[in-house]
Amino acid sequence: MGTDSYLRTETVHIDEVRCAATGRVQWFAENKNQKGSASHPITHNNSLTMYICGQAGFSAIAKDIQDASESIDLVLWGFDPGMELNRNGSVWPRSDTYGDLLIAAARRGVKVRLLCWYSYSGGKVQKNMPGYTHGTNPWRGPGSEVDASQIHAHRSIDMLREHARERRHKKEWNLAGEKIIAMAREEYCHSWFYYAFKGWLRGIEIRTRGGDPAEIQKTLGHEKQAPAIVEHAGMVFAGTHHQKPVLIDFAYEGGSKAVGYVMGLNSVTNYWDTASHCVEDSLREDGGALTTGEQTQGVDGRFDFASMKPYRDYACRIDGGQALIPLHENFERAWQRAGGAASGALFSCTSPPPALLRKADNSHSSVQIVRTQPEENDVTIKDIYFNATRVAAAGTGYLYIENQYFQYKEWADHLLAVRKKVIAGWNRNCAKIGKTREDLPMLYVFIVIPVPEMAPMIPRTYDTLATLGQQAGLKGQVALIDQANKEAALKARLARQSSFGDAVDRRANAPVVAPVVEDANKIDKPTIEELEKTYGLQLCVAVLNSGEFDQASRQWRYREIYIHSKLMLVDDSFFTLGSANLNQRSMVVDSEINIATNDPRQAGPLRKAIWWQLTGGKHDGGNCSTLEIKDTQRNWIQLMDDNKKAQKSKSKEPLQKLMSGFIVPLDDARSSVLRLG
Repeated sequence: MGTDSYLRTETVHIDEVRCAATGRVQWFAENKNQKGSASHPITHNNSLTMYICGQAGFSAIAKDIQDASESIDLVLWGFDPGMELNRNGSVWPRSDTYGDLLIAAARRGVKVRLLCWYSYSGGKVQKNMPGYTHGTNPWRGPGSEVDASQIHAHRSIDMLREHARERRHKKEWNLAGEKIIAMAREEYCHSWFYYAFKGWLRGIEIRTRGGDPAEIQKTLGHEKQAPAIVEHAGMVFAGTHHQKPVLIDFAYEGGSKAVGYVMGLNSVTNYWDTASHCVEDSLREDGGALTTGEQTQGVDGRFDFASMKPYRDYACRIDGGQALIPLHENFERAWQRAGGAASGALFSCTSPPPALLRKADNSHSSVQIVRTQPEENDVTIKDIYFNATRVAAAGTGYLYIENQYFQYKEWADHLLAVRKKVIAGWNRNCAKIGKTREDLPMLYVFIVIPVPEMAPMIPRTYDTLATLGQQAGLKGQVALIDQANKEAALKARLARQSSFGDAVDRRANAPVVAPVVEDANKIDKPTIEELEKTYGLQLCVAVLNSGEFDQASRQWRYREIYIHSKLMLVDDSFFTLGSANLNQRSMVVDSEINIATNDPRQAGPLRKAIWWQLTGGKHDGGNCSTLEIKDTQRNWIQLMDDNKKAQKSKSKEPLQKLMSGFIVPLDDARSSVLRLG
């Protein structure tokens, strides 16, 4: 069945009497599940719980850490010891910090291990380990091993307050309350990392790891579309480890209490938000200078905000089951490499805890854990994305993408290629089943993304959207390309009309456009009509904004909700989520980990909950019938336009400025000839 490398060949028997056969949809990377040599087993006895946004996800993690009895293994892109997983009030610490939760667990006898990505240069940019990558010069240096045994967030505040009180006669120590809190937090984080790396936080061990340029070079070499020179250097020499799984009590009591998480949530305070995505929220971190004069693309004016930007993401909890075994293997292999172990035979859990081998029942979900791991030549996340897209494109219904980076043209090419074959087959055979070309099945694609994080990310986003005919929202880049082409055409015409110089001179003076423009010109940008007739596709592209009336300034303010999500949903039948973005870096360069399931009892309610939130309860897709999905996409597009009109309205009537939900059209006036994927 199929020729794709990630599929399993299947023999299907045909009943010649009934003229019928039964096959099975292959949602997973099934060639990685071969009996006796399954590198990525498909397991069927897993209990899953979904969490939308940091408040829900981090709260669940906090409870599991507090309940841990034997082991806590964390794989991290970044770690903020001062981050509070639960939050009450507006002053740090709003509850137990992440660092204090782990210390408390270690003091109970729990073995705690943290494996974090670290790069000196990358850390200075990403600031992914407060107190280690930055904030390393607090008001006091770390203390002794005795101090390490007493570390606690509240103690850091008490020490600083006492120090300031003793020196209150000095002007520099007359500190405002918020300054004391900020300084205490900085000292706490710095001391936490210092003690952890010293081995003074008994029961806690921490290791760091960086990208492997040689292995990244190998996986990049297999890509159909090579990155530009600057991008290539950035990927090879600035590869990251972007995984974020959590694994707790894997072997305790035979695995009967084991739980794990696969997620996109980073363990850094700025990634915490509620599903309400308020414009301002004191539960989020204070923005300071970062949120002064903030501009949201497509919204007039700049605004000063007190709190950090709203963030959106997901987490999936796995409560027992065999899917926890590859999470354990992923951690142990990386832990060994970070500890300097020579590459050789990969760690394999040959004797898994018996409770994880429980018999599957009707409440359980089938799961495959997939990764990007250059050191192991593992690109199964790409396999999953391309295979799920193949399955979606072969049928009718919906394909929902919610992703931080929509910058992978190869994926868009794949969608069109598969869909084109499906429609061509329909056109050849529709008459045999009493149908016409006008009856062709439609696939409805919903794409929810943020505006590109920085201007150099616009060209790759443009290329991916343009492949699907959806580039219009990148208004600045469209204008740049149009202007460059007009100027090149004018120069070419003038060169042809010139009576001076020979052919060699004319070639030397031939107009040259920037590579991003040249590449954009090569893209066949399908029209709406071509998308429908040739590919049977209807698409909508949305970004998310939040809006509210600010009483202090007596004005409406709208703000981008930053989408950090990495989610694909198909037809209420399948989803994958985790750490992987839809870009080349996540598919073959950075280490990533995702969960994939074909359980409709998980996928359907998740789709309904997400769409209900994004549209203010108006258009959740109902029961996912073809007509409901068609109407939902049309209603989304109308709601996006209505919300944009509300943002642009000059009316002083509050209801005219009120948005419903969060979805608005992509509207980005920036442009760039530099390219960063």
